[in-house]
Amino acid sequence: MPPLQSQTASTEIATPEQRSARRRLAFRIGGTSFVLVGGHGIQLALDPGLQQFGIEANSGDVRIEVNWTNDLAMPSGAPRFDSGGLWSLFDESDGHRFYFSTPNLGTAPYKAASFSPDFARGELVLFRPYFDAERAVYPLEYPLDELLMIHRLSRGEGIEVHALGVVDRFRRGHLFLGHSGAGKSTAARIWQLEPDAQILSDDRIILRLNGSQIWMYGTPWHGDAGVASPCCAPLSQLYLLQHSGKTELVPISTARTAAELLARSFVPPYSSQAIQFSMQFIEHVACEIPCHLLRFAPDRSVVEAVYRAAA
Repeated sequence: MPPLQSQTASTEIATPEQRSARRRLAFRIGGTSFVLVGGHGIQLALDPGLQQFGIEANSGDVRIEVNWTNDLAMPSGAPRFDSGGLWSLFDESDGHRFYFSTPNLGTAPYKAASFSPDFARGELVLFRPYFDAERAVYPLEYPLDELLMIHRLSRGEGIEVHALGVVDRFRRGHLFLGHSGAGKSTAARIWQLEPDAQILSDDRIILRLNGSQIWMYGTPWHGDAGVASPCCAPLSQLYLLQHSGKTELVPISTARTAAELLARSFVPPYSSQAIQFSMQFIEHVACEIPCHLLRFAPDRSVVEAVYRAAA
């Protein structure tokens, strides 16, 4: 992901004619729609990586009001969770509040976001001295957009996993699990050469139930291959990626499948409710979807192996 400074620099100057139209914007990721509404003087713009996820700014599953503030400071108490990086989480009487800060800007946080317990409503404030008010801004810049997605999913909707998602020419969904360096981007580049195959993301995929079926959804948070799509497909097969000198498939047990999924899932570690739901959901996926260890050489043999397994 680009650093904070690069993302801030990616904002654009809006013309007077564009400003009124940019008070509202919306996008959809993983079947969940988000609507942002800017207050007085706020000009909104989608991050370039989110353009293909944009939708009409009508009612959404999550609605966030965005405003300026000239008074923003970290709370005096201890946070519920400190990421050790850009953000920390504090409990409030009526929900949750995230603070975002970086020494590159100053001692005050550059923004804060409060959300209802179900993450359906929120208010985000931007510390005005750090921003150029004449420039349009994407207020959910990373990591807030992904944090919001993860927390919303954990309320009973699904999970986000560290994986490559591929839809083959028969519209079957294949999920390739792997931590960084496991070969997701390498495999994605191989699949990109396949006619009628589609990459949903080479790094982050959302899983959720669609009726009685498990579906996978693309996200804008891609890896080194730089591919992402707002599309989705029913999930047919799971694979645990492993680099090798030759390509082979080895079936693995349901218990190991669940363990590997959990190790590659993004679950709020400070929420017992989120952990309980995620473990139940992962168990369901592991029981429903066949999984193989996929040792693969970096050539088309990986595609051939997947098609054989799905036949």
